[in-house]
Amino acid sequence: MGTREKILEAAVQLFSAQGYADTSLAQIARAAQVSKALVLWYFESKERLFRAALQHFLTPYEIDAQVLLGLSESEQVEKLIDDYYDFIAEHLYSVKFVLGQVVGGDENSQELVARARGLYIIYRGLLTTILERGRSQRVFTQQVRPAEDAALIMAALNGLLVQQLVEQGDPVKVRDLLARLKHAVRARLCPSPPPADGAAPAAGDRTLSPVPAPRVDG
Repeated sequence: MGTREKILEAAVQLFSAQGYADTSLAQIARAAQVSKALVLWYFESKERLFRAALQHFLTPYEIDAQVLLGLSESEQVEKLIDDYYDFIAEHLYSVKFVLGQVVGGDENSQELVARARGLYIIYRGLLTTILERGRSQRVFTQQVRPAEDAALIMAALNGLLVQQLVEQGDPVKVRDLLARLKHAVRARLCPSPPPADGAAPAAGDRTLSPVPAPRVDG
């Protein structure tokens, strides 16, 4: 890692942990094991360093729809769920920083917040499109409501994000919750096969039946 990258990485870590106002150039220099003068030589000011850090934050926030090629609609949904969790696990400090900027409304981070929100909308829209296609092809039950179910899946994933932030030392528990989420989504989307020989489904199998969407009035 070159000197510029070391400074940038230290800045990203400190800005994500402390925010813009509470992070000084001196702290960044110490963390990068360089002089403050060298930080200024590369970035000229704290504001320019912060903007460079924002671009560094945004780099991983890309959605590659090519990874879904060749997968069934059901597999595509589960792939998106897995990728969402894997991204959070790999970039937890970055996600934490973005959430802090969204909640805090820091004027210095409007570009980052707008980009993060835009990608969130794209991700949810991709889920919606897959659900619409799966329903039209009868891969998914006709009770699926694509836009609402996509929003519900995203809400559950965001809940897992909070879980990951709260219980960073227990990834096994979060992984178990992820598996249970995928099971619930599969049960919601996919029609159950008819019972063999007309028999009633076993009690343990009832959770696999599609769950009727809640009625929304107005």
